[in-house]
Amino acid sequence: MADLERGTLRNEELLVFDRYDEEFKEMTDQIQKSLDEEPPSPYTRNLLQQCNDLLKQMALEARTLKQPALIQRVKDYKSKHYQLVQQFERDSLLAGQSSNVGASRSHQERMKQTEDMLSNQNETLERSLRSIQETEQIAMEITEELSNNRETLMSAHGRVKDVSSLTGRARRLLNTMTARAIQQKMVLYAVGGGLVVAFVLIIWMMRG
Repeated sequence: MADLERGTLRNEELLVFDRYDEEFKEMTDQIQKSLDEEPPSPYTRNLLQQCNDLLKQMALEARTLKQPALIQRVKDYKSKHYQLVQQFERDSLLAGQSSNVGASRSHQERMKQTEDMLSNQNETLERSLRSIQETEQIAMEITEELSNNRETLMSAHGRVKDVSSLTGRARRLLNTMTARAIQQKMVLYAVGGGLVVAFVLIIWMMRG
């Protein structure tokens, strides 16, 4: 009866180990598919950890059953698990390097864009400075021209004042000459009138 019970227990333990075995194969197939079809991810890392925990349970069952074949199978499974871990770490390293290269290229592109933007800004500033200098030069020329025009206007104004003064003197001289001409005419008229009166008196006296 005891032997029967031990046999039944051993069969149950073998069934448990077989279920672990099937679960391990399914899990490793899933891990391998994940590594082949997509970049390393936390999901794959979690599967590897579950697979490692499962191997610990299988090793415990194999030692309990004391069957060398099962113990050897667990060793083979550990070797397969180790290979999957190595592949995961290698793929992670390559993905990290690729990401770093991509980040470096992106950084270089941003640096080049920044340099181009600064170069364009420098060119814009240089054009603005040249425009300001040209504007200042034009302003100086205009100021100089206005100064020359002011001097010309002042000189013209002086000449106008001189002409006005000459015109006033000429007007006064003309008035004086006109007044003298009138006076001379009046004197001439008076002399002529006196001569006429004297001539009339002389004729009248001769007749008398």
